[in-house]
Amino acid sequence: MQNVHPLFVHFPLGLLITAVACEALFALTRRPLADTLARWLLYLGAIAAGAAALTGWLASQHVAPVARAAHGLTDHRTFGFVALGTAAVLAFWRWGTSRAGGPRPRALFLVGMLGLAALLVAAGLEGGKLVYELGVGTTLTAPGGPLHEAGADSSHGAKRDVPRSSDFH
Repeated sequence: MQNVHPLFVHFPLGLLITAVACEALFALTRRPLADTLARWLLYLGAIAAGAAALTGWLASQHVAPVARAAHGLTDHRTFGFVALGTAAVLAFWRWGTSRAGGPRPRALFLVGMLGLAALLVAAGLEGGKLVYELGVGTTLTAPGGPLHEAGADSSHGAKRDVPRSSDFH
């Protein structure tokens, strides 16, 4: 199965970081267009984050394990899922208050959005490190690649918690 996670990860980064910027712009200027943009970018970004998390989880089931990347993969997955949860909570909060003029208290919502941006940056940096420094998910670490670790197990000997399709013959 082709790893499509890289195709999906940039959408939530772009959409949600821009949503945070629009929310901050609205806080400074009170321009309705910034508020509307922030709201819709948050909705689309939360959906895109769900797609990125799903494709990331699927990729983790199929990429060749890299022992040196086990801790980084755990961090990347944690940042990604926490960012997804944060985006979902903020999107539902924003959706539930859209008829009432927006979330109250607005300052707390903005702090949540800034926290979301920090989570996205952390997840993105960790993901970039995994790919560009450790070769996770690339042909370098795939079977037959020059950095392939024969017999490596990214879970450090722990049994996988999710069965693979190859487990069912």
